[in-house]
Amino acid sequence: MKKIIGIFILVCGFLVCGGFANAETFIEGNFINGEYVNKVKNNKTYYMTMQFIKDSKGRIVYCLEPFNDFKTGQSYKEYVGDWTNYNYLSKEQKRKIELTIYYGYGYGGRTQDKWYVITQYLIWQIIDPEANIYFTSTLNGKRIEKYNLEINELLKDVSNHDETPSFVHDYELNYKDNLEIKDLNNEYSIIKSDYDYVIDNNGFRILNLGNSGSIRIKKNSNYYDGMVVIYDSNTSQDLIRPGNVNNLEYLINVKVNKGDITLDIKDDKSIYTIESDFSNTCYEIRDGYNVLDKVCTGDKSLIYKSIELRYGEYTIVQTSYGKGYKEDKKEYKVVISESNEHPVVNLYNQLIKNEIEILKYACKNDICGFEKGAVFEIRDVKGNIVKELETKENGYASLKIGYGSYFITQKKGNEGYTLASQYKEKIVDEVSTHKKELYNYYIEVEDELIPEEEIVELPPATKVDNKLGNILMNLLFALGLYFCKVMI
Repeated sequence: MKKIIGIFILVCGFLVCGGFANAETFIEGNFINGEYVNKVKNNKTYYMTMQFIKDSKGRIVYCLEPFNDFKTGQSYKEYVGDWTNYNYLSKEQKRKIELTIYYGYGYGGRTQDKWYVITQYLIWQIIDPEANIYFTSTLNGKRIEKYNLEINELLKDVSNHDETPSFVHDYELNYKDNLEIKDLNNEYSIIKSDYDYVIDNNGFRILNLGNSGSIRIKKNSNYYDGMVVIYDSNTSQDLIRPGNVNNLEYLINVKVNKGDITLDIKDDKSIYTIESDFSNTCYEIRDGYNVLDKVCTGDKSLIYKSIELRYGEYTIVQTSYGKGYKEDKKEYKVVISESNEHPVVNLYNQLIKNEIEILKYACKNDICGFEKGAVFEIRDVKGNIVKELETKENGYASLKIGYGSYFITQKKGNEGYTLASQYKEKIVDEVSTHKKELYNYYIEVEDELIPEEEIVELPPATKVDNKLGNILMNLLFALGLYFCKVMI
């Protein structure tokens, strides 16, 4: 940031650092065997062997200026806990660096030398993202991939640190309920609370909530014995010492309220029926398996307001349904909340419907064809005419109708043909087929014959051989036929 040099081996010598009011001594340790890092930027290559730097109490520090040298006997300005005025880095860079050194070398089980190398390597990448910084096999040697698993592990800790905990959100509870947050444990501090509470390794608990309020918390970062310290020099390498970091505060709002649910239970009147009965259509309001409220209709639609209920999610289920209606198998989920204390659930009960279909044929001389214009009358069980249907060119007519029994009677057909007999259809479900093929037949006109009992028998006569006798016989036969017709 202030002191750029060319190709070199960085050797951190005995350095005197400190604020302007006091001084701190820094000691360089031995080179860390086998740990080499290169930096390439602006067509220049810098390389070094990694080594520890510690303060007078043996606490490790890190370099903040990638591949820059520092001098002994320098004065330092110190920033303890708050390095807002350290102007060489952005706010985002500062936060990433203080979290990287917090979770880096010395944290938990990260006590091997490699963790110091990894931490210093990541600091330089944060400070100088435009540079190509990488590990090498030897001093200024061949580039190698190294510590990928460890680097990802450390980066994950850094990334997760400032993520809002999953349990931080508004809680909506009922009067005198208990609030339990298992993940809010001793890893967090309660900055402010409107409630008496218990917090331990088993979580956070508030008993018998009586009012709305809030809880302000923040994550603990107390692994070290002090805060982060920056050592800023105008003439030498700037240094940073790990410490506890300032964390974000989170606000948990707790709301204690109640509401109710309105059930708008509607009867399906979209299609004709007189045999259905909407009575005894019943719904329950449940909290899990607990029945909290129940309502049943009369013979008409009903709007019902439930008992007072606590904030939360409820399930509305139908337990019985009216005659001629389909069962409502759906479970309705509804939430009562501060923004929706009086939700309305529309429950639309559907009537059983099906289709009466007619396919009409007219037949003559054993040849049948579609009959157009055949008229049928549909009546209900009380004899009311529901509708008249007339077949189309394809002999087809249909009517969608509601639950019940219906009588179908043919009122009109082709002249000279028979009419179909009356029949009955009963609508009780929506899957059965109610299609009827009907045949009308041509009425044949037969030759008229004299009934046998009315034939007049002539008495025996003498055989007439002449022509006149034959004429008389024919005349008598003709007269007999005439009288028969008259009598008929």
